[in-house]
Amino acid sequence: MKVNYKKIILTTLLIGTISGCSLLVSDSMIKSAHQNMDKNHDGYIDYNEYLSSSKDGDITKEAKEKGMTIEEYQKWDYNRADANRDGKITEQELIDLFHKEF
Repeated sequence: MKVNYKKIILTTLLIGTISGCSLLVSDSMIKSAHQNMDKNHDGYIDYNEYLSSSKDGDITKEAKEKGMTIEEYQKWDYNRADANRDGKITEQELIDLFHKEF
């Protein structure tokens, strides 16, 4: 079973916002999600690891909302996190993305 860690973190953040709590996604939660997505445990999420951690239904909906194909959306989404465009997402890049967007 594929686990969509991005969706878990976003849902946690949304629940906190709706309930009026100042619940924030902690850096340790993001690091944990990164470690779970890093299937070969090399410290980075490569594009294939990203693809294997994404749920098709969620991506289809998000791609459609942005007017993109699934493949375009996946590349766009991956590149948002890969800030230095070196083909791998570090824990810090993922943390920075969540702080920037949320």
